[in-house]
Amino acid sequence: MRIGLVLPEAPQYSETFFNLKIKGLKESGFDVVLFTGKKNKKKSDLEIRSAYLVKKRNIFSQVLMYVYVILKAFLLSPKRSLKLFRLESEDGKSFNESLKSVYINAHIISEEIDILHFGFATMALRRENTAKSMDALMSVSFRGYDINIYPLKNPGCYKKVWENTDKVHTISEYLRSKAIRNGLSENTPFKKITPAIDPDKLPQTEIRKDISSPRILTVGRLNWIKNYETAISAMKMLADEGVNFEYTIVGVGPEIERLKFAVYQYDLGDKIIFAGKKSHEEVKELMNSADIYLQPSFEEGFCVSVLEAQAAGLMCIVSDAEGLKENVIDGETGWVVPKRDFRTFKKKITEVTEMSYENRKKISDNARLRVINEFKAEDQKKYFKEFFETMTKKA
Repeated sequence: MRIGLVLPEAPQYSETFFNLKIKGLKESGFDVVLFTGKKNKKKSDLEIRSAYLVKKRNIFSQVLMYVYVILKAFLLSPKRSLKLFRLESEDGKSFNESLKSVYINAHIISEEIDILHFGFATMALRRENTAKSMDALMSVSFRGYDINIYPLKNPGCYKKVWENTDKVHTISEYLRSKAIRNGLSENTPFKKITPAIDPDKLPQTEIRKDISSPRILTVGRLNWIKNYETAISAMKMLADEGVNFEYTIVGVGPEIERLKFAVYQYDLGDKIIFAGKKSHEEVKELMNSADIYLQPSFEEGFCVSVLEAQAAGLMCIVSDAEGLKENVIDGETGWVVPKRDFRTFKKKITEVTEMSYENRKKISDNARLRVINEFKAEDQKKYFKEFFETMTKKA
């Protein structure tokens, strides 16, 4: 069976989820070809087909490339190109828009595949009819951004995606239920496959006897949905009580200036560190020196960083965002507190710092053991094999 996987670009070394998926599929005997929107600049053993891109500042080269790709598509894949054009036209798109769809999908429709799988729901937009034009099955994975954020600005954006999808992969029950509220049929076949990690590559942190001066860590993109304001406000309360702490925030994003200004206003510049972008190895080192992991997000599909923090045996305090409630077992592998409630976050941090070493060690061991038992990379490979082997055309 040949699977076409559509991603924005070839996964980087640190993108564990996609690398595990591709590696597992190949080990299971599937032939995998990767369709990307960007040229792969690094050497890769993956079979990659990139979209045809042109420099926007050169109008002449744009027109030339557009004509070349369209002619090539109709000459090399005439039936599929015509079928895609017709399907787009039947969906109410203009002549130019239908022709543009052929251009956008030209690097895909020339390939022989059995299943076209979109690694993100947003990648299926403007490609809703691509699999159908190739007489291939269509499947979609969705994550937090796909369901929690993108539809806010684009209501109804997945209507045609859901209509043409034969099977969906979700990383949490919460995301599927929210997708259903936004148009996905309850009858669409699905499989929940959570992110997975290799705990052997993330050794358990040695629990410090005394964490009255806690080292706190958060890893994630600096955008509004991560809700760093709640964490910073909790830090202000700790500082006002004279707690000597260090809070490191790893990540980059559009909210950096606003968050830094909040830290400046609270006079916490000597206690809160914006560490910027870090490699996966550097994040592991930070986890190995931290005591508490904080995730105050408004919404999360699941959150791999929290999973890694539990594997490292950190004391995890997370918000009650739906995906996080599936990730952390409250009181057993960490603690779940109300989102936006910085007072409760602060209270829980204080409680954790005052816990006995033995109780913290128990939580640490529980967290790591659950990751080992329920989120193993080897199991994920098996689940994806089953996902694709059991696919059939939606009735």
